[in-house]
Amino acid sequence: MGGIMGKWKFYLLLPMLAVLAFGSVSFAQQIDKEALKAELRAELKAELKQELMTELKSETKAEVQEATVGLRDVLKTDFADEIRAEIMQQDISGAVEEALAGSAIMGGLFKGTTVSGYLETIFTYNLRQSGEATLITDGTGGLSNADMNGWNYLGERNDNSFALEAFAMFFDKEATDEHPVGWQAHVYFGEKAKRITFLGAGGFNSGEDATISGGTDDTARNDIVTIAAANLTWNIPVGGKTVPTSMGKLYTWIGYELVESIGNPNYSHGLIYNNAIPFTHMGLSFDVSEFMPSDKLGLQLKYVNGWDSFVDNNEAKSFGFYLTYEPNDDWFWSLATIYGNEGWNVRETGNDNHADGVAQSYVSQNNGGATYMFDIVATYSLPQIDKLSLGANFDWGYIEDFKAHNGLLIADGGVRPEDYAAGAGIASRITSATGAHWYAAAGYAMYDWADNQMGALRYEYFDDSDHARTFGYSLWDLTYTHNITVAENLLLRPEIRYIKHNRPENEEISHGNSYDTLTTDDETILTFGAEYVF
Repeated sequence: MGGIMGKWKFYLLLPMLAVLAFGSVSFAQQIDKEALKAELRAELKAELKQELMTELKSETKAEVQEATVGLRDVLKTDFADEIRAEIMQQDISGAVEEALAGSAIMGGLFKGTTVSGYLETIFTYNLRQSGEATLITDGTGGLSNADMNGWNYLGERNDNSFALEAFAMFFDKEATDEHPVGWQAHVYFGEKAKRITFLGAGGFNSGEDATISGGTDDTARNDIVTIAAANLTWNIPVGGKTVPTSMGKLYTWIGYELVESIGNPNYSHGLIYNNAIPFTHMGLSFDVSEFMPSDKLGLQLKYVNGWDSFVDNNEAKSFGFYLTYEPNDDWFWSLATIYGNEGWNVRETGNDNHADGVAQSYVSQNNGGATYMFDIVATYSLPQIDKLSLGANFDWGYIEDFKAHNGLLIADGGVRPEDYAAGAGIASRITSATGAHWYAAAGYAMYDWADNQMGALRYEYFDDSDHARTFGYSLWDLTYTHNITVAENLLLRPEIRYIKHNRPENEEISHGNSYDTLTTDDETILTFGAEYVF
């Protein structure tokens, strides 16, 4: 009975086992089919993606090539100008070396010499002097007061006129550790050459002091060539350190601005540069910076003939120093001084007609009249505003025994020795002289409007109430220059300048011809300068 029941149970389970068996096969087939679909889908997607990316790359490349044709032409032109300038620079310097290489002496002298320079043209229009004659037509043959009524301007002085402001050639050979002897010679032609050096032999001015007071200070001439700087430098080894020592005609170490306009933020030179400080010196310079306690400090010692002279105008010498401090990349400070008995006054020998100590002339052959000044310069690049930088300059100077006791200079009515011979009254004679000083301050702000455009704003105040710099009053000016770099070497510099002369109404500056009665105490000057650097 038990065996029969076991068989029946087995037969009854057969249908269930069949269902399970066939169901498992169908399920497995279903799983294989889904996996196959996924695999086929992935393969197809990969093939289509590859085809689409190939087409997209081809189309994009063609579009980019088409879009950059113009840009490539522009960049090619820019690079060509840049490379051409580099080649010209290299070829000029190389040509000098090659031409002189055959000479053992001259070849050694010019080895490593660089040749550079710039060409500068200018148009100036003074709104105060609009329509006036530049030359006096009353028979005197002199210049009118278009020359700013006596204020010195390094060029930049013509009214409603084009001018060749400067053509400068710079020859420089740096003194290095390998070649410790170097030299420089900077030659200027044009308007700027006329006012760089004042005192020199073979003067252009007439009179008994012509051989002393000439130099290139003759604005009526057009054939003046000036060597603004020419000196030799020797890196002298001293105690394991190097002292670069220069001898010859040197640029001044005093002031914020440079003689070459291309190195200044504003196109025109400021009142301070033109009137408060010297331009050049003849003498010695010793750079003792390696002996300073920090590489952030620099020090140069100076021993020179005087101010702005080819030759010495007296037996005295002037000395000074130039101290610099650069605490970081943002700040720069400098302190410059000069002192010497430069005799800006002439002391008479004394006789019955006049007394000793009379200020008679700005040129002297004696050793009197101590003249000294100091100059402070500071620059700051604002890290908070990366396109803005600032500058400041302050000057103070003093001349001993310069101003007459009664407040009158000889030039302003004091009695000269020859006046006594003409019968001048004894009561009006000058019996003593006192010192005179001048001071000036300037502020600069430079902002980069674009990669090729920089604006420069300058404010200056200059006080010469003691006549120390010959003018006898104070003034201020405000100047804005927009510097535009058109190409690698070309700079366009439109500028507007306002000058206010602080004089009483009855002492306002006259202008025009000598017989005119035109007066004013301010002026607005429009200038356009173009400079090419090579």
